[in-house]
Order: sequence, then structure tokens, then C-alpha cells
Amino acid sequence: MPEKKKKLTLFEASSVVAGLGVGGGIMAVPYLASLNGVVQILSITVLAYLVSLLFHLMVAEVVLRDEETQQLVEIFGKYLFIKSWWGTMLMWMFFALIVITFYSTLAAYIVGCSDILHELIGTPNKVGNLITYAVAAGVVFFGLKAIGISEKYAILTIGVLLLIISIGSFGKPFNRIGAISGNVKTSLALFGMLMFSLSCFFSIPQAVEGLSWNRKLVPWAVTIGLGINLVFVLITTVMAVLVSKEVTELAIIGWGKAVGVWASTLGSLFFFLALLTTYWGISYALAIILKERLGWGYRISWLVATLPTLLLAMIDLGGFLGLLRYAGGAMAVLVAVLVVPALRISRKQAAGTSPSFNLGRWGGTVFQLIIIVAYILMAVGSVVSVK
Repeated sequence: MPEKKKKLTLFEASSVVAGLGVGGGIMAVPYLASLNGVVQILSITVLAYLVSLLFHLMVAEVVLRDEETQQLVEIFGKYLFIKSWWGTMLMWMFFALIVITFYSTLAAYIVGCSDILHELIGTPNKVGNLITYAVAAGVVFFGLKAIGISEKYAILTIGVLLLIISIGSFGKPFNRIGAISGNVKTSLALFGMLMFSLSCFFSIPQAVEGLSWNRKLVPWAVTIGLGINLVFVLITTVMAVLVSKEVTELAIIGWGKAVGVWASTLGSLFFFLALLTTYWGISYALAIILKERLGWGYRISWLVATLPTLLLAMIDLGGFLGLLRYAGGAMAVLVAVLVVPALRISRKQAAGTSPSFNLGRWGGTVFQLIIIVAYILMAVGSVVSVK
């Protein structure tokens, strides 16, 4: 039997996972963290990471139990939406919701990148939209390997930029942070944004596809990818809260002002790459969803997955963070609720077989209920007002 060709290395697959999760939420966490005390920040961060890791490993188990590598829409169709008129209707409704949500999220990332280009080089917003689309959608056009390589170098660059800004922050006066402060609303808002920042479950089928040469590496890719996200979030949050004279809703604004113009510039590049990596991951997932559901070729699916996001970005639909929070909260809780029964059914159907990955008791009923409750709280946190 011929050896399977390596589509992605372990680090490339991990970068694909990290890249989808390292988007806009990372710059919103510090502001929400500043409304809470040290005890709450640390406890909520640990809780969000552990819940997110467990959930993503549940998703990995469900995807790996299927011999074909399919996106979550088709996975849910196989296990949840039975072959009946109402099952088919639910399947197409879920598909439509995915498409609409992804379009709004991707449009938000184009708008965010365009705003950064305007600040850096003064490009008009519509020109910035076009430049962003060319770079973002252009990589996705060439498929998974191109995305894996691009994500790898983008993640490494983000890490270097974050390290340089952090080192430059030392020597500046640090703020004092109380042990406990804020209230239930501020804690929920922080939990919701942390969960959103660590949400990259739609990248897991891509990791499975890329690691088809050794599917046992997928849980490692998921764990490493989420770990990278956690490190980025922690460093950004700690430094922005300690150094900023005023922690702004987009953390790099206040952080950069406190450190210097050069830090603001590097921070903007960091943020631009963070948004770009997420666009690559989400738009590729959407292209494959369209390909699998509608039977189109990849190039047509790519065009339909990306071009409307540019058109939506050209139309002013509201603030960047507003789009981000709305889309992320709604989709995350829906997927979390669907993954649990999909996991249970997939385990029953595959009883007696030896899957390449099995969470065992960590994917049992108690932990499944914890996941559902946590993602409902995330949805509440994503819309709660802290003003």
C-alpha cells in the first residue's frame, strides 16, 4: 500500500487551528478583563481554556469517527438530521444559517483589516477592502496546503510582534489591579469573549484533512493550536491591562499609546495578521461546505464563499465588534448543542470499533452537559452590556 502524502505538517495543522481562533476577539479580551479583578481573570481564563479544549477534542472525535473527512454541516447531517422531509428541511436551514453567519463574520474581518490599513498607510476604506480581499481570498484560492503554509508563517510573525511589543512595555509604569472587582455581568462578558477567542472548531476538519497521513496527530494539533491561542490571549491581556493608561475596547490602541508610536504600528500589523488568519480558516471551511452540500467544484465554491464577503464589507453594516460578537455567540452555542448528540450517536453507531481517537469518560454525559451550559453562558456573555 503506497504511503499517504503529507498534506500538512503537525505545526501547519496546529497553525490552521490557531489561526482560525486568533482573530478579532484577542484584542477585545483586555478591556473586558480590566473590568474584573485578578482572581476573576485567572479563574475565568483557566475555565474557558479547559472547557474549550474539551469541546474541541469532542469535535475532533466526532470528525475522526467518520472515514471521510467532512465539514461539520455534513457530519451533523449524517448523525442528527435523519432522512425525512423535516430532517432535510432542518439540514438546509442549518446550512443557510452557517452561510449567513460566515458571511457576516468574514465581512467583519475585511472591514477590520481595511480600518487597520487606513490607519497605517491612509488607504480609503473601499480600497482597503479590495486590498484585504485580494490577500485574504487569494491564499484560499490555492487550497489547504497554501493556507497551512500561510497560517504557519503568520502565526510565527504574530508571536514575534507580540514578543517585541511586550519587551518594549517593560520599563513603563505598571497599573495596580485589584484582587476582586466588577460584577456578574463583567465576568460573563469576559468569559464570553474568552470562549469566542478560543473557538476554532470549524478548523478541525481541515486539520483532519491535512493530517490524513496520520490521523492520530489530530488531537495534538488541536491541543497545540488552542495552546498557541491561549498564550497570545494571556500575553496581550496581561500587558495591555498592566501598561495602558486606559484599556480601550481594541486593546492595541491604549497599549500602543502607552508604549509608543512604534508599538502601535507593530500592534496594528499583529491585529491585521490575526484577522487575516481567521479569514483564511473560515472562508476555506465555507468553500468546502458549499462544495460538499451543493456538489460544486472548489473554484466556484471559493468564489461564492468569498466574493459576497467583499460586497457586504463595501456596504456599511455597522461596527466591526458588533458584527463579530453577534455572529460568534450565535454560532458557537448552536454548534455546541449539536456536537453533543452527534458525539453520542456516533459512538453508538461505531460501537465495538477502535477509533483513532476516543475521549473516553472525559466525553461522557457529565462533561457533555458542562459543555452545553458553558456555551450557553458564552452566548449570554457575548450580548450582555457592561457599559
